[in-house]
Amino acid sequence: MGGRMGVVRRGSDVTSHVSSSGKSGVAPCLQHFSVIRSIGRGAFGKVCIVQERKTKKYFALKYMNKRRCIEKGVAANVIRELTLLSKISHPFIVNLWYTFQDPDYMYMVSDLLLGGDLRYHLSQQGKFAEDRAKLYLCEICLAVEYLHEMKIVHRDIKPENILLDEQGHAHLTDLNLATQLEDDQLATSYSGTRPYMAPEIYATYLELEDGYDSRVDWWALGVCFYEMLRGRTPFEFSSRTKPEEAYVAFRESSIPYPAHWTTDLIHFINTVLKFDKEKRLVGLDSIKKHAYLERIDFKSVFERKPAPVFIPCKEGLNCDPMYELEERILVSTPIHRRRTNHNNSSGRSSSEPQNAALVEVSKAFIDFSRHNVKIEPNGFCRSN
Repeated sequence: MGGRMGVVRRGSDVTSHVSSSGKSGVAPCLQHFSVIRSIGRGAFGKVCIVQERKTKKYFALKYMNKRRCIEKGVAANVIRELTLLSKISHPFIVNLWYTFQDPDYMYMVSDLLLGGDLRYHLSQQGKFAEDRAKLYLCEICLAVEYLHEMKIVHRDIKPENILLDEQGHAHLTDLNLATQLEDDQLATSYSGTRPYMAPEIYATYLELEDGYDSRVDWWALGVCFYEMLRGRTPFEFSSRTKPEEAYVAFRESSIPYPAHWTTDLIHFINTVLKFDKEKRLVGLDSIKKHAYLERIDFKSVFERKPAPVFIPCKEGLNCDPMYELEERILVSTPIHRRRTNHNNSSGRSSSEPQNAALVEVSKAFIDFSRHNVKIEPNGFCRSN
């Protein structure tokens, strides 16, 4: 969804990774929040800053139109994403706090992040200093390793899906394409964003391999790290590039490196971006031991002790200024009107198949409150 922001605010008036408000016995609903402003929009709905009336904490509220999701065939993806998010909790992932629904919309309330995504910052600055990029790399490595421990493969790691908080720390978001794989199970769908998809995803599509596993996420993170440092991806593709052409490019092309890059840095990227997945550098334990990162104290990184080199601007939104202009002049139905008119709108005429699908989506929807789960030491969320 366009314009997604990045910042978990820390303090008494805003949400942090661990809530202090305690367990809630009341199911969340739209009336429990005050809408502050819109900060993003997409094909199926918008993202707003909201304030929880009871706790006065701020969150991001994403709401999606059920009928549009059904028409576009993405309703199952939304339900799967909510299911996965309801099971996890991590300091470098944008965490889910609540979900609820009404006849027309699905709502998800998450950590509020206003520091901008890395795509926006790359567009503004071209590339990042190495120390800055290395901290982002380490923080997202921790998030990816955690997802893999939970048997979740993200499948869409890219700068747009890495958000900054107001201190400048990185957070991984958007599990819309994520899947959960059991041991020795392979994924087979052609999923991801082209410049960041690993060779084995293309190979599976071309029926050269039976499937792929979590190693595709380490490849994607390697592409992101290279792009942070150079301002371009290591392999250039256009919208016209065919899967077989991309696969050949991975197999036969060499990655270009600036002359001033160190041997350790080049070797690190080369091993993370190995065409042969069996020889690829994957997993946090192996990455920690590489010469390029062996001096990094990952426990300290997990505890957010290293000070980020870059602090996002706190004035205004860290997003494309054209989007901010559009938000000021765009006339649309305010979200708060749905508190009184959603019952009327749900009665409009529609086809029987779509109405049946709407009923199924409503039944499959997961109602969730983070206050009603116990977060175990491994980060797994279990219902109380």
